[in-house]
This record gives sequence, C-alpha cells and structure tokens, in this order.
Amino acid sequence: MKASDTITLKRPGRRWDDGLPLGNGRLGLMAPGKVNEETIVVNEETLWYGPARIRRNPDGREHIGEIRRLLMEGSVEKASFLAKMALTSTPKYNNPYQPAGDLRLCFMGHNAPAQEYRRCLLLPEGAALVEYTMNGVRYRREMFVSLAYQVGVIRLTADRKGAITVSANMSRKPFEEHTGRLDEKTVGNWGENGVGGVRYFTGVRMTADAPVHTMGDFVYTERASEVILYLDTETDFTEYDGRRQTFREDCLTRLDKAEAAGFEEIRKRHREDYRQLYGRMDLTLNEEKEYPDTGAEELLGMAPAELPDTGEMLADLKEGRDQWLTPLTLLLFRYARYLLISSSTNCLLPANLQGLWNGSYEPPWQCEFTININEEMNYWFAEKSGLSECHLPLFRLLKRMAVNGRDTARELYGCEGFVAHHNTTLWANTEPEGIFDASPFWVMGGAWLSLHLYEHYLYTLDTEFLKEEALPVMREAIRFFEGYLYEDEDGQLLTGPVVSPENTYRSQTGEKGALCMAPAMDGTILRQLIRWYLEGVKKAGITLPDSERQTLTRIAKKLPPLRISKDGRLMEWFRDYEETEPGHRHVSHLFGLHPGIEITRETPELFAAAGRTLDYRLSHGGGHTGWSRAWVTCFYARLLRGGEVGQSVRELLTRSVQDNMLDVHPPFQIDGNFGIAEAILEALIQSHAGYIHILPALPPEWRDGSVRGIRLRGGLTADMSWKNHRLEECLVTALEDCEAEFVYGEERKKKVLRAGERTAVRF
Repeated sequence: MKASDTITLKRPGRRWDDGLPLGNGRLGLMAPGKVNEETIVVNEETLWYGPARIRRNPDGREHIGEIRRLLMEGSVEKASFLAKMALTSTPKYNNPYQPAGDLRLCFMGHNAPAQEYRRCLLLPEGAALVEYTMNGVRYRREMFVSLAYQVGVIRLTADRKGAITVSANMSRKPFEEHTGRLDEKTVGNWGENGVGGVRYFTGVRMTADAPVHTMGDFVYTERASEVILYLDTETDFTEYDGRRQTFREDCLTRLDKAEAAGFEEIRKRHREDYRQLYGRMDLTLNEEKEYPDTGAEELLGMAPAELPDTGEMLADLKEGRDQWLTPLTLLLFRYARYLLISSSTNCLLPANLQGLWNGSYEPPWQCEFTININEEMNYWFAEKSGLSECHLPLFRLLKRMAVNGRDTARELYGCEGFVAHHNTTLWANTEPEGIFDASPFWVMGGAWLSLHLYEHYLYTLDTEFLKEEALPVMREAIRFFEGYLYEDEDGQLLTGPVVSPENTYRSQTGEKGALCMAPAMDGTILRQLIRWYLEGVKKAGITLPDSERQTLTRIAKKLPPLRISKDGRLMEWFRDYEETEPGHRHVSHLFGLHPGIEITRETPELFAAAGRTLDYRLSHGGGHTGWSRAWVTCFYARLLRGGEVGQSVRELLTRSVQDNMLDVHPPFQIDGNFGIAEAILEALIQSHAGYIHILPALPPEWRDGSVRGIRLRGGLTADMSWKNHRLEECLVTALEDCEAEFVYGEERKKKVLRAGERTAVRF
C-alpha cells in the first residue's frame, strides 16, 4: 500500500466537512470518525427543500430592448437598475439541497482516551475505516455505501468479546419530522421537506451477535462483539411528473435485502462494482515508498497505522518539505476519481457544488448546480479518466432543463429554443437567480452544458447517443440565440444584456458595472456549439436544409471575434474596459483556451495573448480559490507550461485543501478536486486540437511515470510511460479504424489504427 492510495488521519474531524465522504451516487455519508458519540451526516441526492416554483419575472420581455439601448449608449448604471427590476426572478433565490439528517451512534463506557487512533479512506476499496484502542480493546468501524444494494453499511467490531454497547438514532434538527420505531430492530425518521417539497423516509436497521432492541426512536444492543448497521433514505421524487408513492416500502425492502445478504456478501459485491470503475485507469509518478499491509485484498487486513498522516504530509509540504509532493499529487488525482464515482454513478442528479455531501440546512450558495463554471468543471475529466458513465447524470438534468428552459426563453425573452442561467436545482429550473449584479444575467448555461453532450460523443463515438440525445438539445440551445442575438450597426451579432460571469468593469464614462453586451466568453461558447452541431449532424448522417445551414453559418461568422487589447491581453468585454478586480477568480475570456478549443498554438497571436492574460490575472492575486486555482492549472497545461503546472498543483495542495483533501473555495466546494484532476491529465496528453499531443506540459517534478487507460477524443485509449522526462512507450487502442496524428515535442507522425488493436506510437 502507498500513501497515495489512502487518506489517513490521526484524529477525529471537528466539523461535518472534516469527515470521510462515502457514496454510491444517490446516497452519501460523511463520517467524522468521533469516538464516544459519532454523528454521520446522511445525504440523498433528491432531498432539496420546498416545491418546484415558477419564478419568471412577468415584466422582463418588454424591457429587453430598452436595457440593450442603454448598454449600447454606455449608460451602464441605468441599464443595471432597470435589469434588476425587470429580469431578476420573483422570488429571487432557489431553495437549497439539504441533509437527510444525522445518524448518531452513542457508545457506552467509551469515555477513556482513545489511543493509536486512525481513520482512513481506502481509495482502492471505496471504503472507510476508523480504528482505535481504548481500555486495552481494539475497536474498528468499516463503512461503505453499496451500489448493488443501495444502502449504507457500517460494521463495528471489537477484539474483546462483549465490548460494544451502542445505540443508533436518525434525526433532522430544524424541521418538523417524525421519528420512531419501525420494527424490533429498525428505527427511522420521515417527513415532508417543506410544504409541497419531496417526502422522505430514512430507515436504520441494526443486527448484532447480541440481542437488538428499540427504545423510543433508538435501536441499540449491549455487550456485542460485532454490530452491523444498514441505512437507506428514499424520497418520492421522480425524474418527470408525478411522485413515487412506494418510497417508504422501497426503503424497508432494501433494508430487508441487505440484512438477508449479510455484510460479507454486500462488501464483496461492493468491491466488484467499485473496482470495475476505479480500476479502469491509473497514474503513477516517480517512485513511492511502499508501506506494509497484512492482507492486501482484505479490508480488515489493511495496516493504516503504518501510513503517514495526510494532514501532516500537507503541513510538511507547506513548510517546504517536498518528500510528500509526489504522493499528495497522486492522492489528489485518485481522490478525484473516487469522489466522482461516489457522487455520480447510476443516479438521477450530477454532482453539485459539494458533490453529494452537505451537512448544512442553509448551505453556501444553496449547494446548487452552478453552471457558469463549477458544474462544468466537475465533469471536465470524466471522459478522459475512464468514467464516461458518471457523465450521464449531468445529461439527465440537462434534458429536463431543456424542457423548462423553453418556457423561460419564450416568457422572459420572447425567443424560441431553450435558455438556462447560472444556477439550477433538483427541479431543473432555468430562470435567473439572485440579485447581485454580476451573476443572474447570464444566458449561456444551456449552451455551455450542451457542449458536454458532444464531448461525450467524441470520446465514446456513440452515434445513437449523438442522434437521440446530443443533437436535439444542442439545436434547441442554438435556436434560442437565433432570436436573442442583437445586430449592431456594424453587422455583428451580440449577446446581451448579459455578464461575464461574476466580474465587473469600469466603462469609458467611469461607471462601474457588470451588465454588458457580448463579452468574449459568449461568442466563444456559441461558435464552438454551432461548429460542433454542424459537425455532429454530418457524423450522424443527417441532411440539414440549406437555409438552416446558412443561418447557423451566418451566426457563427457574425459573432464578435476574440480581440487583443492594446497591452496584448485578450479583451474580456466587447469594449476595452478597465477591470475593477484584475485578480478576479473567474477568467471567463480564456474559455477558448480551456475548456474550449479556439485558442491553441496553431493560433499563435491568441495563444500568446492568452498567456499574457493569465499572467496579468495571477500577478493581481488571481487563482486564490480552490476551483479557480484548478482552472488556472488547466490553462497552464494548455499553454504548454509544465513548470507552472507543477507549481500550481503545489499551490492548490498548500492553500486550498483541508486535511481530508477536500477542496475549499472556501468553504468546502468539490469542483477544485475535479478540476485539478483535469489539469493533471491535460499536462500528460491532449487531444482537443485535432491531434494527440503527448507529454505537452510535463512538470519537472514528474520525472518518471506512467498512465494506464487514459481516454482520448476520437474513441482512443492510451497507455504510456516516461523516464527522465522522456517518452518511453505509448500504446494506443481505437474503438474504430482511423488515422490519427501524434505530436511529441516538435515531431509529428500519423498512424493508421485498427479497431481493438494496440498500436505502438514511437518517436
């Protein structure tokens, strides 16, 4: 076992987000590992507060023209004042994602100091372990969430017979709810999450090698040596209209099946299901120290006491001691894959701002799906890391957004097609959210998310998905802009009123604002969407009417191009405005560099300007939040600046992760965990510019290494290794016969690849 396989901590967590996250996509547990009285936060993906609400402003449509006129005249403050009244939703905010409650485990006779304490998240197993010694007894807790059985499982053991006396209870603090006994070994809680909201039901069942009883709303056992808890939460939410009436019965049935199967069988199946995803790819860097274990395949055989404390490793790195840089970098990458599997497998909803894990009833930013960068960042690395199935929940949500977004487009803007703004929730709502000037007025959410549909096709070559799922949604996203774009006196087609996400400027008349016309990001997203739609139609064998093709081509050509300011940087806004926050966390005008495809080394002027833009932003304090630092690292990879990639990974590790390796905005926000994994892979191999670029931005710190199972656009999979910064081997397998171009350094070569055959690419 290696330090990069396991998060190991020598002390319990103090807050809920100090815990170890477990999940199966739908059901999540966050376990802080406390000794005498443990509180495990339970989450279920569909447990959002309140009902679906229509929040569209009835006065928006009639004022769009006036707002545009004011912006074109430079009257930013007047336009913003009007937009705030006419376009913001009524009411302003969405309802939050909330916990299903707290599972509280109370131990009797457990007040002595805990010795030799360790809690571990075992990434190759998809499970957590807590162990400690008290009064000469060694206690262990094993925890995981089963995909096959759809339950959380916790096993408590002691190496002295009869040493465990424990009770379990499930509750939600601030809400009217029902709790109580369900049968002789099961308790739970249930209720409605806000008037008209989803109904929920949680059951907790205990089995033990001693008698199990209930009292009040507790289930408990005394003088046991082994105790097993099974937990499930169900809601009545269904993906489309209607409510599931059997959710209570479904919960109890799952508990019955889990109890009948037993711990060993459920753990065996969990390991098989999890490893089928986790084992598809791996990355190694340099040589790592091996730590002993007494039984590599057995969860109870692990020897976490031998492993270094992850928090201490991070503290050492902050002090400049670099012996932990390689294992922490690998741990960061492997953890990202673990988190995506745990929060986005075989479920209805994608990972939100905190993945699946939220311990607050009033969470930051409502713990929503924020689609002006954060939600997209969650999935940038899904395809290339061999987790294509984990991308699918995002598409399920987008498909429902396309339905709701048609109403928003028509009623708010008078347009066809669909539109989505910068946040959405369980209910796939698409209206603007909030009242802060720099956030709500952003119409690119549906367009950006639609690009993910085509990315999925590029990696999988799934033509049926392209025809049935991707192209229809992409077309509706484009259709909105056919009616929304404003043609100026120079014949350019402008988006607006909009914002460049969350950033502000000072106009040439000295007015400060966020609302604007045609920021750089909008045109870049829309050009790429039209390009990919036309390309996808051709791949699918669909013949477009000439008039439709000409309309789309005309739009793409008339969008304002990316432009370079007099100081050599890319312009973020339609006019060369002064930035009021030059170190802003969003760097939206570099969308074409990453995740977009418009800025490459084949466009040298834009490429150079992008580099100057990034340097300027960072010199003024940019990259100061976790997710922003992850995006910066992606930019460095696309700019082919390997030294900065390595330094940026170090920056994230030393400034933007907690001891349990969860990213902080602050507070905890999971997008940085996912975004940095994308950056690491982009430093190793890139496939966005029409060729495969091998080791394009290898950091000096990554002297030797290998990657197995990395996926590339065009339906390719690569295994490669390098030593002393030089490529040793690259083996590529294609889904279909094709010809691909490969670049290594300044060398280029084309190879014919045969479906299913492993082909060596040598330089």
